[in-house]
Amino acid sequence: MTLKASIVRISLYCLIPVLWVISACIDEIQLDLPESNQNQLVIQGQLLSGDTTWVKVRISRTADFQAQSVPVPVEQAEVTLFNQLGDQVQLVEVEPGSYQLNMDQVLSDMPINQGDEYQLEVRLAEGAIYRSQGETLYPVPTPDSLSFVMIDREELNESGNRVVNSYMQFFLYSPLIAEGANEPSRLHWDFQGIYKLDETPPPPNVPGPGPATCYILRNLNFDQVVVHNGNESGTSRLERFALMEEKVDARFALGFLLNVRQQSLTPQGYDYWNKVAQTVALSGGLFEATPGSITGNISSESDPSEQVLGYFYVSQQKTVQLFIRPEDAGSPPEQCEMGTFDGDSELCNNCLSAIGSTLTKPQGWED
Repeated sequence: MTLKASIVRISLYCLIPVLWVISACIDEIQLDLPESNQNQLVIQGQLLSGDTTWVKVRISRTADFQAQSVPVPVEQAEVTLFNQLGDQVQLVEVEPGSYQLNMDQVLSDMPINQGDEYQLEVRLAEGAIYRSQGETLYPVPTPDSLSFVMIDREELNESGNRVVNSYMQFFLYSPLIAEGANEPSRLHWDFQGIYKLDETPPPPNVPGPGPATCYILRNLNFDQVVVHNGNESGTSRLERFALMEEKVDARFALGFLLNVRQQSLTPQGYDYWNKVAQTVALSGGLFEATPGSITGNISSESDPSEQVLGYFYVSQQKTVQLFIRPEDAGSPPEQCEMGTFDGDSELCNNCLSAIGSTLTKPQGWED
């Protein structure tokens, strides 16, 4: 039996802060916000405990869509993480509007423990103070494995012609009850893809080093939120649970590594995403929902009447991987072919110019 995930497609920066990952670029999505929703504060945050433990927060304001189509970062804020004992650590602004801290480096100041409660406080440069509700760190079950199938789908291309495109559909196998827990988990997933890229070789008479091979990481499924409430599934396991799909393209030419990060949500966190789903369903379209109609868990201490967009959540995190060999994806052509620049010429000459690129082969990669 195939269980389908609850999938919600919404505005990235107004409605789905859980999807936000600090290393990801924000897609430019056109959305007409009501005047009351312009210049609103958006605080997106996460505390994720896994192989490493990070707290990451992004602060922005919704843009005036007559002038620009991306959020405006809020700089020079003081961002502090608290636990229920009053211990606190302050995050560092690593780029405009983005604040983070590797908690493994400050465990002596604030250990991260399952069952503890955490809150976020944001103090803006002009003095306004914002605080999240407390979020408890829940255990997460360890996923067993992933599987995939490749399907063909007839679609219209940009010219209006019918073409057949191939897609990889991915499925998860996992228990729903974490070790030591008494009830099934409410789960959320993040997705990353890593692909291999060989630079275009220079002409034979050009001196210099040979072409490099890079491994490029990309966050996937930007326009979807995938969650599942184990308390409503009537089973203790997920078997062939439909997670996501990716279009087969040049990323699969030399291998593709899928990382699925399984996270647990609190009941309040899951209720938030149910409200998101209901709002989108009632709107009659994917991008017609009013962002201001969904209330997160962050409020203004300075002005209780101010509506703040976004959500702060905490979770343990477990990762499961799946490697796709080129032949499993139909051996699509490479992005950089000999003597050609199929795509970004800078990338094919210098693969390290890509965000998320490295020369180090990632764990789980198969040659």
